[in-house]
Amino acid sequence: MADRPPPTVIPRTSRRARLPAFVRLPMLIILNTCLQSALWAAAENVLQPELGAISKHPQPVLAEEGFAELTEPVVRLGTKIALISVAWQLRYDFFDIGALSAVINIPFAFLLTTYFNITHLTAFSYVAIEVISIALPTYLLRPIADINNPAVNIRNRYLLDSFQVWASNNALAIGVYATVIYTALQTHWLTLFLIRHFDLPSVELAHDLHYPTLAGKLLIAGYATRAFLLNPSIAAQPETGAATPVEVFEPATATLPQTLKHNVWFFSKRTRTLIQRTTVLGVFLLANTVLKGATLEGGEIIGSAGYASVWIVAANICAWWFVWTGDAEP
Repeated sequence: MADRPPPTVIPRTSRRARLPAFVRLPMLIILNTCLQSALWAAAENVLQPELGAISKHPQPVLAEEGFAELTEPVVRLGTKIALISVAWQLRYDFFDIGALSAVINIPFAFLLTTYFNITHLTAFSYVAIEVISIALPTYLLRPIADINNPAVNIRNRYLLDSFQVWASNNALAIGVYATVIYTALQTHWLTLFLIRHFDLPSVELAHDLHYPTLAGKLLIAGYATRAFLLNPSIAAQPETGAATPVEVFEPATATLPQTLKHNVWFFSKRTRTLIQRTTVLGVFLLANTVLKGATLEGGEIIGSAGYASVWIVAANICAWWFVWTGDAEP
């Protein structure tokens, strides 16, 4: 019998990979918008119309006011497209974008429950819809990153799988958020600031908020911040004992980009990853909170921006802690 050639093995390709790259991003934006609308339509059948009672209503008395009302949805849509596009270019998978979406939407939910007497069910539904509407389409259109796939062997997987690392850094992030916000509340700075820039129906809940209760409200924020900032920075650093080649810098022959990188962007890959993600988180947390705050009756841009700054400070403190806690280099 004649020897047969060995069979040709055709590797299986992901269904996501079969779609052209230039199609997936527009499809992601469309799916996000449609799914978000569908989820809100379903939620309205269960939830009380609380958000409508505190939202601005169009009053086109003047042409300028009418124009402003028309441009707000356009600005919000533009911000959403920017967020999705940046996340896509930075290759965030569904877990990354879900964590980022949770962190940037929780401040607005906290504002609603603490100062506008919105129920926790409505606030939780708002955050859940925002997260699901972006995470689910991303899961369908982008493969899971190696860092979030336990079956893939990557650098420092033992740290990512460590319960001690997971629990301690979750507790750290929750504690940082709770301490920063509790301090702002106890000094009355935050409440007085919001009174000047929002039409608050009541501040009683903020006045009666205790630290343990506050920490409980921030469980998701702490978990999502740790997942978005710490895990990728741990995966970005080399294995213990591994040496990373360093290019010798020659000032006489170096180009301008090489000079800038040597003098400004000289951090390790782990630190650069942490800086990049902290910047993305801060920018979109500010933009999202300002735009959502503008939808509230009596809300001012400066009020929303000042309120967002409290959360940005807390997120940056977490990032600084993660520089140390996530360092596995000898």
